[in-house]
Amino acid sequence: MKTSLLTTIFLCISMNAFSQTQTNGRDTLTISAGNFSSDSGRAVVRLFRKEDDLPTKAFMEATSNIINGKSVLTFADIPYGEYAAIVFHDENSNGTLDHNFLGLPKEPMGFSNSWKLTIFSGMPSFSKLKFEFSEERPEYKIDIE
Repeated sequence: MKTSLLTTIFLCISMNAFSQTQTNGRDTLTISAGNFSSDSGRAVVRLFRKEDDLPTKAFMEATSNIINGKSVLTFADIPYGEYAAIVFHDENSNGTLDHNFLGLPKEPMGFSNSWKLTIFSGMPSFSKLKFEFSEERPEYKIDIE
């Protein structure tokens, strides 16, 4: 009887803890990146919040291998809310986005919110790239251009 009561109490406490973790507004954000021209190098994604200095100082960064032109990158235990993301193909695996002599990126990139870098688009900003991370939308897809 004592063991059964202790088991019941333990289960109730565990269920309450599980319930709180599910409703505290945090989860794993998964970014699926695709359209890489090769599997060499690494995929890098930089995640930004509104208060971060986009595009230079990211809130978080993740890297992953590229397999068959695709990569999956995750950010564990982050709060739900608005974020912006920039993905690039670190072709030489040096950990940085390389630029040409004019200062333009020379490694392929992709942006959240389907934003595209063009001669007329201006610099990326949080408002141009923002997307909603929520329980209903824990995964986001970005293609490299």
